Amino acid sequence: MIKKMINKAVPKLYGFYFNTISIFSKKRGAEKALQVFSFPRKGKVLEFQKEFLETAHQQKLVTEEGMIQLYYWEGTGKTVFMAHGWESNAWRWKYLIDPLRELGYSIIALDAPAHGKSDGTNFTAVKYSRVIRTVVELYQPEIIIGHSVGAMASSFQESETPHVFVEKMVLLGSPNKLEVIMRDYQNLVRFTNSVYLSLDKLLHSIYGFYIHEFNTEDFISKIKCPILLVHSKEDRIVPHTSMEQIAANSSNSTVYFSKTGGHSLHTEEVVEQILSFL
Repeated sequence: MIKKMINKAVPKLYGFYFNTISIFSKKRGAEKALQVFSFPRKGKVLEFQKEFLETAHQQKLVTEEGMIQLYYWEGTGKTVFMAHGWESNAWRWKYLIDPLRELGYSIIALDAPAHGKSDGTNFTAVKYSRVIRTVVELYQPEIIIGHSVGAMASSFQESETPHVFVEKMVLLGSPNKLEVIMRDYQNLVRFTNSVYLSLDKLLHSIYGFYIHEFNTEDFISKIKCPILLVHSKEDRIVPHTSMEQIAANSSNSTVYFSKTGGHSLHTEEVVEQILSFL
């Protein structure tokens, strides 16, 4: 009971903190709000995950976002690149890596900035997209698979820098509008609209876009290769309506509603759909 009360109180304390700081400095209040929003509390490699990850060839890649951990399983066929989601790491792909390897695919997976064994303490979709672009251009995979924010970041980088060698993409449980995510954050923490507007200006100064301009549906409209969109109506993290909005802006996408898997989507049903699409 006490733990639940504390968990409910902590977000509101953050909101009070941001609101108070913004009275004296709107920019500083926005910076603190972004810092907390961008800090993953989970996602480091756990003991039980190490055995599987050690079956891969591992290397550290130097990027502008720091040292990034890569995992490579060599095969005889096409190369698949995988980008996990928030507070996760490359191990989350085990359910898909095993059947892909049986079919001869080569696999590249990574730990995102501030996740797994990669460097960093903060994470944004834009930072992630830069790392993804670096890895994609280094290994030139024919297939890109992304989950959740990994799907969002993958589609963003591919819309910004199209790669002719990418033949297919799979987006699992992808969010659509950054504005929805940020409004959820505001409602959870309860910071003021003044802080929100300052946060909007801060993101524009750092990344060159306002919150309402960062949408997967816009990114996907620029991607030419075939895309498989998978979502579940049981997803409690990202509503399935996000996929419907994304699909509406793509003329080359296939949509599949999974009956299993929730947001994680690591079930046999989803694997079958991905393998069939590939």
